[in-house]
Amino acid sequence: MKLREISCYAVDIPTQHDTYVMSHGRVLTAFPSTIVKVTAQDGTVGYGEACTLGSNYLDGFPESTHATVRLLADWVLGCDVFEANVLVDGMDHLVIGNLSGKAAIDVAMWDLRGKLLDRPVAQLLGGVKSTSMPGFKAISLGSAEAMVAEVAEAAGRGYRAWQLKLGDDPMADAARVRAVAAALPSDSTFLTSDANKGWTVAQTLRFAAGIDGVDTYLEQPCPTIAELRALRSVLARPLMADEVVRTEADCLELLRAGCAEAINLKVVRVGGLTKAARIRDLAQAAGWMILADEPQGADLATAGLTHFAATIDPNLLLATAYFMGEDMKISYRPDSDTSGPRLVGGRVEYVDAPGLGIRIDESVLGEPIFTVTAPN
Repeated sequence: MKLREISCYAVDIPTQHDTYVMSHGRVLTAFPSTIVKVTAQDGTVGYGEACTLGSNYLDGFPESTHATVRLLADWVLGCDVFEANVLVDGMDHLVIGNLSGKAAIDVAMWDLRGKLLDRPVAQLLGGVKSTSMPGFKAISLGSAEAMVAEVAEAAGRGYRAWQLKLGDDPMADAARVRAVAAALPSDSTFLTSDANKGWTVAQTLRFAAGIDGVDTYLEQPCPTIAELRALRSVLARPLMADEVVRTEADCLELLRAGCAEAINLKVVRVGGLTKAARIRDLAQAAGWMILADEPQGADLATAGLTHFAATIDPNLLLATAYFMGEDMKISYRPDSDTSGPRLVGGRVEYVDAPGLGIRIDESVLGEPIFTVTAPN
């Protein structure tokens, strides 16, 4: 079976608070997200979402994501819906990089396959290993007091896994982490200190010395694998690779370097669910812990991520992100609709339903930026 048409939408997702702050002055007041809709010849539709977290986080940005979808549309329309690897490998042949646009297409195609086969995407990606997974809360970079307050609010809703956005002055960041760690619920299961490549090796060493006694992963403190290797030789803390993991080849390089015990695996950053599953298998073979994540998004991003996280060995899954419900000011679902994954007591609950298992109200998406139709 092939597609009848492919459409691309742009949605601005409001931040939960006034701003969302990361290292080196990166401040967002909204998260621009791209939605792709694919329609099969029989009229069945699938949706995928890709958010780039602004213009200077991934190797793509909102407008380049749209352009990538447009550039690849003719190839996608000519592909067999069920040949996932042919689709993604062909997209890589036609366009180098630009993984966010490819991810939106790939996720939409998985949603479509699941609906056509009357099977959840998680089953098609390898099988459901967890139906209830710890959710983690990302805490925006701010004053120690503001971060502690954000933790307290999230803890009241059941969260027990935490990602602290850092990457400022290392000693100021160490003070933030100590303050937050002292305020965490005693039954918290996971804490990662995420500098988003914001430090040098020397700054990371100063930060690590400043949090002596705090149980936390160090998440991508420096930009390169070479720098992570330098840290691994002198630090007795678990290191998590994030932004350096985009391809299977990156995983092999990271494994050879021996400089990570965990990875943050973002579906959009690696180009979609097909490639995320390939990297998942490499990570599990390496014995790495996995944090299942996305660079924001809303209902569709959460649904895709939940199906993916459900396929990870629960002994290796640290936590998964959740961008729905009380944490969001937007929903793509019809009013009062409760389809899709749920957050219950800080845990993300997988729902067994065809495709991504979430219903979409297209009026929320607005008019498509473009629609490309297959030739007759």
